[in-house]
Amino acid sequence: MQDEPEHGLLLVEDTPSLQMLYATVLRKAGYNPMLASSGAEALKKFAEHHARVVLLDLMLPDADGLMVMREMLELQPDTRIIVITANGSVTNAIDATREGAHDFLVKPLGDIRMIGAVTSAFAGLHEDVSLTGDDSSRIEALDRAFMGRSDAMQEVHCRIAAVAGSTAPVFILGESGTGKELCARAVHLKSARATQRFVSVNCSASDPEHLEIELFGQAGQKTRRGQVQTRTGAIAQADGGTLFVQNIQDMSLELQAAFLRFKQRASFAPVGDTRQIKVDVRLICTASRDPTEDMRAGRLREDLYYRLFVIPITMPPLRARGTDIHLLAQHYLAQIAAEEGKSFSSIAPDVLELFLTLPWRGNVRELINVLRHAVVLHDGEVITRDMLPPDLAPQDAPARTAEATAESGDPFAGMTMAEIEQRAITSAIARHRGSVPRAARELDIAPSTIYRKREQWDKR
Repeated sequence: MQDEPEHGLLLVEDTPSLQMLYATVLRKAGYNPMLASSGAEALKKFAEHHARVVLLDLMLPDADGLMVMREMLELQPDTRIIVITANGSVTNAIDATREGAHDFLVKPLGDIRMIGAVTSAFAGLHEDVSLTGDDSSRIEALDRAFMGRSDAMQEVHCRIAAVAGSTAPVFILGESGTGKELCARAVHLKSARATQRFVSVNCSASDPEHLEIELFGQAGQKTRRGQVQTRTGAIAQADGGTLFVQNIQDMSLELQAAFLRFKQRASFAPVGDTRQIKVDVRLICTASRDPTEDMRAGRLREDLYYRLFVIPITMPPLRARGTDIHLLAQHYLAQIAAEEGKSFSSIAPDVLELFLTLPWRGNVRELINVLRHAVVLHDGEVITRDMLPPDLAPQDAPARTAEATAESGDPFAGMTMAEIEQRAITSAIARHRGSVPRAARELDIAPSTIYRKREQWDKR
């Protein structure tokens, strides 16, 4: 079952057969969508239930889908809207992404693509994690995903155990895909705040104005429809628990000053209000770049840096974790096989040996992608070498690449143009928490170009 609030998903589709089909696929994936068949019905249900994610067909019988999207975003700016369009109307979908749509889908919709888009949309929202029911099972599940016997991971586990009982800020460092968020969750779940909320904010996923509201909330504001809307920010949501701030160096310097005041006073004022609200929040931060370099370059305030960079934890890259790769591969294989309804249960010895020699530039995220590629495209019980993506580097490639990099100082040394392009695109998507439209805007290319290239990579 997906971590999704009741009525968190709204599906807007006017063709009854398609609406039934999409709803069935979503329910099988663990979602419980509200259904609407017109623009008026969609806006009514949206205003009543405040859906967090919307699947919106742009061709509706009574309204322009773009107008419906604009009204929804006015009512609730942080809504993730995934627009649906016909094959011949992709331009309309691209226009929608420029106006705030999170993603777009082109008919006919593939089940995996639709579920992937919805999952990505929910992942981009505040993550509110509080322990209910069997707390020990939640911690055990996280430990399995955060496993590791290597010296590097044992050091991480020791550091987590040492800092979990403290209220001091933690700064988690490491390459993209190494599990920095899992580390933050581990600190939270092993602390006295484990039964309270874990709220996540990604500073690189919002513009400065929306990020300020996302963090501090907003006092009551009237919309064009005459409704008064008050928004609770991430800081207030995390009161008593943990606030996980990703890529804090991407805050504007003005917003960094406001965040510093909150850290110093343990209080804040919502946007549009002067009233100070006291909170008790434990801060955990991450950065995609070296925060010390950002501080020296003036991108991160020095006073904020020294307030937050108190207890560093560095997540090791996958290539430095030895046979932890085998443990992680077996764990994620079981998980992916269950998700895809396949019978895979083990990995051939020569594949496990190959895994030890690969550079894993995308770290654990890349390992998961390689396993999913094999599971989705093949059948069987054992992952064999011929099931892997054909562009995986041969066993001596890491040495050659490392040698070339050392000689030239260029991180792209030893890579082909196609490999550089793929790395740039996948890194951009990762930075934007899976949002292809946002990655496309950063790279100044069309989202359809990324979708087309991903299809080509999958066929290799």
